[in-house]
Amino acid sequence: MRFLSLVFLCCCTLRGAQEFHVSPGGSDQGNGTAKAPFATIERARDAVREWKRASGGKLKAPVTVWLHSGVFRLTRTLEFTPEDSGTEACPVTYRAASGEKPVISGGREVSGWKEVTVADKRLWAAEIADVREGKWYFRQLWSGDQRRTLARNPNQGFFRISAVPDMDPKASYQTAQKRFQFAPGEIARWENLDDVEVVLATFWVSVRRHIASVDTDARMVTLEYPNTHRLTDGFGNPPELARYYAENAFELLDSPGEFYLNRKTGVLYYMPMPGEKVGATRMVAPVLEQLVNVEGDPRTGAFVEYVHFRGLTFAHAEWWMPRNDPSGFYQRQGSAPVPGAIRFYGARHCAFEACTVAHVSQHAIHFSRGCERNRVVGCEIYDTGTGGIRVGEADRNGRIAPDAKGVVHDQPVEETHHMEITDNHIYSGGRLFHGSHGIWIGPSYGNIVAHNHVHDYYYSGISVGWTWGTGKSVARDNIIEYNHVHDIGQGWLNDMGAIYTLGSQPGTVIRYNVLHDVRHSAYIGRGVYFDEGSSNMLVEKNLIYNTSTAGFGQSHGKGNVIRNNIFAYGRDAQLEPNGGNTAKRPVENNFTFERNIVYFEKDRPILRMRWNDTDVTLRNNLYWQEGGGEIRFAKEAWDEWRARGMDAGSLVADPMFVDPAKRNFRLKPGSPANKVGFEPFDLSTVGPRAAVLREFGR
Repeated sequence: MRFLSLVFLCCCTLRGAQEFHVSPGGSDQGNGTAKAPFATIERARDAVREWKRASGGKLKAPVTVWLHSGVFRLTRTLEFTPEDSGTEACPVTYRAASGEKPVISGGREVSGWKEVTVADKRLWAAEIADVREGKWYFRQLWSGDQRRTLARNPNQGFFRISAVPDMDPKASYQTAQKRFQFAPGEIARWENLDDVEVVLATFWVSVRRHIASVDTDARMVTLEYPNTHRLTDGFGNPPELARYYAENAFELLDSPGEFYLNRKTGVLYYMPMPGEKVGATRMVAPVLEQLVNVEGDPRTGAFVEYVHFRGLTFAHAEWWMPRNDPSGFYQRQGSAPVPGAIRFYGARHCAFEACTVAHVSQHAIHFSRGCERNRVVGCEIYDTGTGGIRVGEADRNGRIAPDAKGVVHDQPVEETHHMEITDNHIYSGGRLFHGSHGIWIGPSYGNIVAHNHVHDYYYSGISVGWTWGTGKSVARDNIIEYNHVHDIGQGWLNDMGAIYTLGSQPGTVIRYNVLHDVRHSAYIGRGVYFDEGSSNMLVEKNLIYNTSTAGFGQSHGKGNVIRNNIFAYGRDAQLEPNGGNTAKRPVENNFTFERNIVYFEKDRPILRMRWNDTDVTLRNNLYWQEGGGEIRFAKEAWDEWRARGMDAGSLVADPMFVDPAKRNFRLKPGSPANKVGFEPFDLSTVGPRAAVLREFGR
């Protein structure tokens, strides 16, 4: 009681907000004032709990925990439970003190570096006893704020698999193989072969597999478990063989910025970058698998509510998939099952505002089951091994997974919905699990994803839905608007989109987005990609350009409307209706395509993939090929196309963009786009809004 009285006198008043202070230079024996701050966030959290209990179990004023500059090195995951909840009138906020930069780290500085020469390599070396004793192991290392590279071959890019002796080219793409042949010098019987992984870029997934054995005479590698997909880039026959690289062998340590950790000896080797000096460069390795866990129990109604985080930096964590995972569960499409460094379960009305999450192997933030009306606003998320923000779970019903008998229990309380993800900068992701998204939303509804800047990913930018087929889905009423998404795919994987959807999503709207520079490896790199059963959605007033295939494309689906968009500079096509009315996939109407401007380079096709068996409506569109000349729809000339009832009210005319070569797609006065009913739209507020960032001091 003496401690609580002291906190009462020093940190708050009955009528005012309560405050606690935390500093890495403080002491948990202090009283939490600015002059005697706590040393750990856990102690401050416990002080909030004590205050709450002393107040009869309910906060009577808002509580702020001020974090001061420095690095808070966590020794275990920071846990929050329903006991830590605030209320709408009295939230609990953990935030950076004014002008200060606290960092919450799950990492540990590596010290004791020495300059050594091993196998004619000039390196740094540090002995780590915990690694040698089997207490610690890691696959990430940072020099200051820069991710360093686990020793690999080749140092950049990929090798191409030479041959796959066990592959039947006619078999399903899901028929996996366990062996492949490599070219001379690519793989050898390295000393630590048991730790070496092969990273395979195939179809739309990137899969990691340990090497079981190597036959150097036959140049054949055998994997510990089969790959999850056929070892090709796509569906071609004969197939183009997949790409790969190998990593985590001392023998591959041959380029500045690479490192290698010997699990048996505990020695960490690093080849320094120019300008780095031993003893003067701060090197950090991850210790914790998870930084923050906010966990309620939605099944009993015990939620974590009104806990806010503002202006904090979270860094250095490493989760790794179980080695005994032959199914490749964690390496499925979108790397969706990979967990988050920061996890919410059964959380409502919580917020991440103006925070930074970086230098982690997994998703940055994951809102798991039973989460609703939470916010991620004005944050910076970068250098993630997987994706940025993950909403919901990867199971297709959006609720709990089937039990041991395969029965899915109806638990709507565990649905995740009405999340707000706005004004964030999300970039440089998928560094370890390459098939990842900047923002991933599973079977979930009522979410708004707006004013985000998403770029530098190797798969898709924003993904919504995750229910295959046109049947009933939890996903609906999601708004994706005013986002800037670019530099997606970058030639690594396939079957991707800047915005990618799955399943029926009535009420979902994709509007006012700028999407550009999407590039696949072998097939499909679209601006907006409606895949497997995407239905009942609206795409309008988006600017989409520089895509390796079409600005818009769809697999089977129905009831979609694509109107009043600008599609420009599709490389292989401008529009890809793929699927359509078949015996296996009967649909009423795939989509309506109207009042759009389609602008493309000379001799680039407008249409690609199956078209004649697709039930679509095209009308009132404006088409133009740079330089003029005849345009063709598949094999049909414009007059032939129109003669069979396609594109009623559409025109072939120059839309009169201000400067398309410089990607200025504003219309000049007198544009013929007016004649087809096209309405110009304002994209000046796309991306994070300056006013929102100023509110948070960004």
